[in-house]
Amino acid sequence: MKNKIKLAVGAVRRMGREMLYLGWTLAGTGLVLITLSSTTLKQGIYISFAGLALHLFGTVLDYVDDERSDDSDD
Repeated sequence: MKNKIKLAVGAVRRMGREMLYLGWTLAGTGLVLITLSSTTLKQGIYISFAGLALHLFGTVLDYVDDERSDDSDD
Protein backbone atom coordinates (compact mmCIF):
# COMPACT_ATOMS: atom_id res chain seq x y z
CA MET A 1 0.00 0.00 0.00
CA LYS A 2 2.79 2.40 0.94
CA ASN A 3 4.57 1.68 -2.37
CA LYS A 4 1.40 2.52 -4.33
CA ILE A 5 1.06 5.86 -2.55
CA LYS A 6 4.73 6.61 -3.17
CA LEU A 7 4.28 5.68 -6.84
CA ALA A 8 1.20 7.91 -7.18
CA VAL A 9 2.91 10.90 -5.54
CA GLY A 10 5.95 10.43 -7.76
CA ALA A 11 3.76 10.25 -10.86
CA VAL A 12 1.97 13.48 -9.92
CA ARG A 13 5.32 15.20 -9.37
CA ARG A 14 6.57 13.96 -12.75
CA MET A 15 3.40 15.30 -14.44
CA GLY A 16 3.89 18.68 -12.75
CA ARG A 17 7.49 18.85 -13.95
CA GLU A 18 6.39 17.85 -17.41
CA MET A 19 3.87 20.72 -17.46
CA LEU A 20 6.74 23.10 -16.70
CA TYR A 21 8.81 21.59 -19.51
CA LEU A 22 5.86 22.03 -21.89
CA GLY A 23 5.49 25.72 -21.01
CA TRP A 24 6.45 27.14 -24.41
CA THR A 25 4.44 24.52 -26.27
CA LEU A 26 1.34 25.25 -24.21
CA ALA A 27 1.83 28.99 -24.63
CA GLY A 28 2.15 28.58 -28.39
CA THR A 29 -0.96 26.44 -28.50
CA GLY A 30 -2.86 29.10 -26.56
CA LEU A 31 -1.63 31.79 -28.94
CA VAL A 32 -2.89 29.84 -31.94
CA LEU A 33 -6.21 29.05 -30.26
CA ILE A 34 -7.00 32.71 -29.60
CA THR A 35 -6.72 33.39 -33.34
CA LEU A 36 -9.32 30.74 -34.23
CA SER A 37 -13.07 31.12 -34.24
CA SER A 38 -16.24 29.06 -33.98
CA THR A 39 -16.04 25.41 -35.04
CA THR A 40 -12.31 25.54 -35.72
CA LEU A 41 -11.71 26.87 -32.20
CA LYS A 42 -13.76 24.07 -30.66
CA GLN A 43 -11.89 21.43 -32.65
CA GLY A 44 -8.54 23.03 -31.77
CA ILE A 45 -9.39 22.94 -28.07
CA TYR A 46 -10.41 19.27 -28.25
CA ILE A 47 -7.25 18.34 -30.14
CA SER A 48 -5.05 20.33 -27.73
CA PHE A 49 -6.55 18.72 -24.63
CA ALA A 50 -6.40 15.26 -26.18
CA GLY A 51 -2.74 15.78 -27.05
CA LEU A 52 -1.94 17.04 -23.55
CA ALA A 53 -3.80 14.13 -21.95
CA LEU A 54 -1.98 11.60 -24.13
CA HIS A 55 1.38 13.19 -23.32
CA LEU A 56 0.73 13.17 -19.57
CA PHE A 57 -0.57 9.57 -19.74
CA GLY A 58 2.65 8.58 -21.51
CA THR A 59 4.63 10.40 -18.84
CA VAL A 60 2.90 8.41 -16.09
CA LEU A 61 3.47 5.12 -17.94
CA ASP A 62 7.14 6.02 -18.37
CA TYR A 63 7.46 6.88 -14.68
CA VAL A 64 5.83 3.61 -13.59
CA ASP A 65 8.10 1.67 -15.92
CA ASP A 66 11.18 3.47 -14.56
CA GLU A 67 10.15 2.74 -10.97
CA ARG A 68 9.54 -0.93 -11.70
CA SER A 69 12.91 -1.31 -13.36
CA ASP A 70 14.59 0.45 -10.41
CA ASP A 71 12.87 -1.96 -8.00
CA SER A 72 13.93 -4.99 -10.00
CA ASP A 73 17.55 -3.78 -10.00
CA ASP A 74 17.63 -3.82 -6.18
